[in-house]
Amino acid sequence: MKKKRSVCPSLARFVIIMLIGLPIGVANAENNEGSVSPRRWVNKPSPALAANLQHWRLKFELGKPVDAPEKAAFSSFTPGTQKDGTVRLVSDLGLPVPIRLTPVAERTRYVPAWDPRTDPHDKLVTKEIMDTLRSRETARRIAAANVNGPRLDVEKNFAVALVQEFDIALRVPGKKEHVWSINWRIDNQRIATKNVRNEWNTRGNEGDTVGYAFWGLFTNVKGALKPFHLAAKQDEIIGASSYYYVLAVGDLNGDGTDELIVRRMDFEAEEDNLELWAWEHGGPVTIHKIP
Repeated sequence: MKKKRSVCPSLARFVIIMLIGLPIGVANAENNEGSVSPRRWVNKPSPALAANLQHWRLKFELGKPVDAPEKAAFSSFTPGTQKDGTVRLVSDLGLPVPIRLTPVAERTRYVPAWDPRTDPHDKLVTKEIMDTLRSRETARRIAAANVNGPRLDVEKNFAVALVQEFDIALRVPGKKEHVWSINWRIDNQRIATKNVRNEWNTRGNEGDTVGYAFWGLFTNVKGALKPFHLAAKQDEIIGASSYYYVLAVGDLNGDGTDELIVRRMDFEAEEDNLELWAWEHGGPVTIHKIP
């Protein structure tokens, strides 16, 4: 099985002063007026939720890979030797019927106009996505994530966005919402300009470089995508951090809120990282993971 690589960024040390074309002062002012709490990427569950979902685990089986997310089976490979196999979501509750999940479609990768687009599946980033990433609400959420530092502009420094769409019940038990999951990165590693023939030329930035990674969950509010969860971090190495790829969703414990099976995509990963998430206190929490 072919191993996948991440294209999105890593954990942070420093802090951003301006993102998405808005001064951080404006974003912070809005944050002080509102009540947006800082978000980590993924947290630990409360003891009560951990106990409630303790019967559910991810289990690796060596052999011919099976990729059937609707049946809670996900093709994978072993660490180190990278032998093919399958990760299955299992339970020790002795369920009378097989586990059923709702598969999530693969992500779409959006790139800037100057990108050579060597992958034929890549798409040129749309105005809707750009408007979403530089909106006041997105800026406000980024400010709440306590990410500050050198000024970058989302349009000028946009590097990539990875987008998935799916229906899921997270915020209100039993109520499915259509959600956009967007992982994106901005950095100043490349400088792009147009020549007299209106063609793009790019060169490496010989000055100080910096990059930031973001992950948000968005819903359509009156025709515009608005985030209800957002996490941000600064790259340690530009373009060499992780992002999360949702594989399937389903309500495992019957509480009306869906759990998620996700794959953590690492740069040049030598192991396949699958995780079982639940939703608690407005964000994802890890119930179990492999390895």
